Amino acid sequence: MPVLKRFLKILGYVIIATLLTAMGIALLNQPKSLINTSKSLTPDAAYRESIANTALEHLAEATTYRIVGYDDANNDSINHNSILAFHAWLKRTYPLLAARANWEVINQHSLLITLKGSSKEAAAMFIGHMDVVPAPDSAQWKHGPYSGRIVKDTLWGRGALDDKNVVIGLMEAAERTLALGLPIKRTLLFGFGHDEETGGSHGASAIAQHLIKHRIPVAFISDEGFGVMKGIVPGLKNDCAIIGLSEKGFVSVKLKVKQLGGHSAWPNPENATAILSKGLSKLEHHQFASNLEQPVRGLFTEAAPYMNFGYRLLFSNLWLTAPLVKMVLQGGEKTAATIRTTHVTTIMRAGNKENVVPPTAEAIVNLRLFPGHSIAAAMDEIKDVLNDPRIEISTYADGREATPVSAANGDGYDQIKAAIQANFTETVVVPGLVITGTDCKNYTAVTNRMYRFVPFEFSASNLSSIHGINEHITRKQFGKGVEFYMDLFQRL
Repeated sequence: MPVLKRFLKILGYVIIATLLTAMGIALLNQPKSLINTSKSLTPDAAYRESIANTALEHLAEATTYRIVGYDDANNDSINHNSILAFHAWLKRTYPLLAARANWEVINQHSLLITLKGSSKEAAAMFIGHMDVVPAPDSAQWKHGPYSGRIVKDTLWGRGALDDKNVVIGLMEAAERTLALGLPIKRTLLFGFGHDEETGGSHGASAIAQHLIKHRIPVAFISDEGFGVMKGIVPGLKNDCAIIGLSEKGFVSVKLKVKQLGGHSAWPNPENATAILSKGLSKLEHHQFASNLEQPVRGLFTEAAPYMNFGYRLLFSNLWLTAPLVKMVLQGGEKTAATIRTTHVTTIMRAGNKENVVPPTAEAIVNLRLFPGHSIAAAMDEIKDVLNDPRIEISTYADGREATPVSAANGDGYDQIKAAIQANFTETVVVPGLVITGTDCKNYTAVTNRMYRFVPFEFSASNLSSIHGINEHITRKQFGKGVEFYMDLFQRL
């Protein structure tokens, strides 16, 4: 008993010391001032007003060009005329850029625009995509998705947030930089793919191969991704600008069962659909391991000083609280997706007549892979979970590994962070993981520094319109994005 008492006493001291240490770390983890440390390099207020007065009209025109990505379709053929018309419109709308920059059409439809700088440093590359997802629910929109309607300083249209806003924002910023005679120190590359929404294999991939073939050095790439997130990060009152350092990979897995079919009047309990259903049930109740490694860890540790004390205590002490943090994040579908590989059954196929037991049944399971979790490892884990040789497992289509994690400092990251701090007041800047796909995945052989951030404000209300109905952006939001890019160009 004395030994047990001594052990419990020591254990109590250890627990108290651990808690005091954790609280001390949280108390010392005070926020740094978010007052702008660097002055905005965009022009004065009068000029910024002129941006707001015309830039949104150009974006509205751009949304009227129907460059739509359909799955399992020959989109190059479908969109050919619209793409070429859009190219011509860009040159008419931005005449200084058309005259001063070198415009190359890559693989018939994508654009690579080179604005030569005075420096011999490797180029800074900005990418976006001209295509959009379909709008089959257009009747439910407040205004037609391709009408280019501006109502009370809000543009409603497909591409307003994904991703013509980036393409036009960059073009506006470059044209205005030239018009003002501002210096172009580092060469700027603008790569605009035409098929990002269907993978980028004809667009961004071709641009990347062109850069490699012609040995064009690229220091870093800036692409779509997160923006200035409002009220989305738990425990954080400030806006939060998230710079994506990596994006998840993806693969679709086919599960197939072949069994004897027959008449539904005398079914075999071990028929194809029953076997497949049991397997899918096992898989749906299995979750891949959670992970708080980079870049997710960076988001929480860098945001922690600006959170209320409860969250600050939690995220300042991941050495102690990681299991609890994982449990909290696993409670939400969006937050869970940031810390692990996810999977979901998206397609099921079996019989075609109500009184015939189907001889085959199959399902497609889509996986989004956390950085460091390979396709091969995920396939092996699925096989172990199913543990049924009657279920054939194969890849349904070509997958893609998660991209490497870029550094959260240095060339590209530092300038983007400084431009955010100068243009978005009281905003916390943190690294993060992009859970959707971008064209960056096609550029991994071009540079190891890829940053996914767009200078537009997002809240729960407008985030839901991306790939949904009533996609929209306000005049103020878009004008601020143009200002950001002008500022960033001057920092390079």
